Amino acid sequence: MDRSKKSSYSDGGKHSYSEESEHTDEDYIAGNHFPEMGDTYRSLFEHNKAVMLLIDPVNSDIVDANVAASMYYGWSREEIKQKKIYEINTLSPGKVRLEMKNAINEKRNYFLFKHELANGDIRDVEVYSSPVVINSRNLLYSIVHDITERKQAEDELKTREMQLRTAQKIGRIGSWQFDLNSGKVVASEEALRIYGVPPQDFSIPDIQKIPLPEYRPMLDEALRELIGENVPYDVHFKIRRPIDGAIRDIHSIAEYHQERNAVIGTIQDITEQKLAEDALLHGKMVAEAANRSKDEFLATMSHELRTPLTSVIGFSDILLDEMFGSLDEKQKRYVSHISSAGNHLLRLINDVLDLSKVEAGKMDLRYEIFSVAGAIEEVRTFISPLAMDKNITLNIEVDEQVDKINADKTKFKQILYNLGSNAIKFTPDKGNVSVSARASDNMVQVCVKDTGIGISEKDINELFQPFRQLDSYATNEYAGTGLGLALVKKFVELHEGRVWVESKVGEGSTFCFSIPSGKL
Repeated sequence: MDRSKKSSYSDGGKHSYSEESEHTDEDYIAGNHFPEMGDTYRSLFEHNKAVMLLIDPVNSDIVDANVAASMYYGWSREEIKQKKIYEINTLSPGKVRLEMKNAINEKRNYFLFKHELANGDIRDVEVYSSPVVINSRNLLYSIVHDITERKQAEDELKTREMQLRTAQKIGRIGSWQFDLNSGKVVASEEALRIYGVPPQDFSIPDIQKIPLPEYRPMLDEALRELIGENVPYDVHFKIRRPIDGAIRDIHSIAEYHQERNAVIGTIQDITEQKLAEDALLHGKMVAEAANRSKDEFLATMSHELRTPLTSVIGFSDILLDEMFGSLDEKQKRYVSHISSAGNHLLRLINDVLDLSKVEAGKMDLRYEIFSVAGAIEEVRTFISPLAMDKNITLNIEVDEQVDKINADKTKFKQILYNLGSNAIKFTPDKGNVSVSARASDNMVQVCVKDTGIGISEKDINELFQPFRQLDSYATNEYAGTGLGLALVKKFVELHEGRVWVESKVGEGSTFCFSIPSGKL
């Protein structure tokens, strides 16, 4: 029998074999029928390191697979040849058609599929396919590349780019790059939004037209210094957005990348921030003006109120001394009320003025060296009558190590007086108030302890606030201005000391302060 054969082979497109023979397709494919073609087939297909498949597009049979395919998928060559391609390709027929359509539209000669391996792993693959004719049979010659790692890297990059875009939108910060070689500008979506320009190709001169002209010399100089001298590029300027003509305040920072000859930076729209800063500045100026007016008012009131009050108190005392005639009991009681009220009002005025001076930074300390025990004894003289009126026992205990201190004696005594008078005021009749002093690490610590009504934990933080009196004390019995403890805290802090309190409701309170003993 004449077994004449015809064969044609083209490396670039269509592969074709034709023959008049009783041999099967597999014989031709395996190179068994044509010994002279066996080596060529084995070099181009069977032993190629790339994963290769031959597929019948009509019934989806996998006609053949090379050694690399067997190693990649994890099945033997015979096992693969018993499968259909859709048993490996995990995409649905509809998605396969869509991918093929996309490839045609995008004019690419490869497809992106997902293939399942023998161990159940799903891998992303890039498949290059072209037709081949073998023994008048149209087949597909497919080369499969695993791109799983590349796909994961691309997905990660897309995720990070999305996160960056989101972060830029939230922070209203855009990124930009000047390519000094090409003169082109690359800007992020947020940068384009801030500048108010649509996405398009920009050159460096195009972008430089957006800032207001008066800022151009400063920006050019900053860019030259960045590139030439590596001077930090950190600039504030205004732009007029082309999209709406709005004037916006911009903050930009940048660095020069010498190897790429590019300037990379960010821009931020700080218009709202600038408006807020201007509003705060205006508010500060208004507050300072109001504070000056307050100081002037208090200075005037100090003179206008103190002078008549001094006269009222003085004449009341003269009447009580009966220097101009005797008074009956009723008259003495009324005059005593006048004197007491006048002294109370004078103390209030003095407290308000002192607090105002401290807050305005105009309160100066007059340092002097004095005896702590002596100062405490002087205060005891002032508060003893208050204690006696309520039958309160007043105890003084000064440690032997406490000697002299260099501080403002008047302020020290006022601190003690305020704490002592407060302790007596909030201690029931026949209670106890004690004042103790001790030295510790170049500090003098003084504590005033009482057996009074005590303070709840939630109220302790409000004790030292001006004009604040705790609700539990806001009664006629404990009425006050709320300035005493505020002044205590201010005076102690002026001495660079601290004040604290320990208390339990119904068990009394202990107020302590410590100040440096100073240079003696």
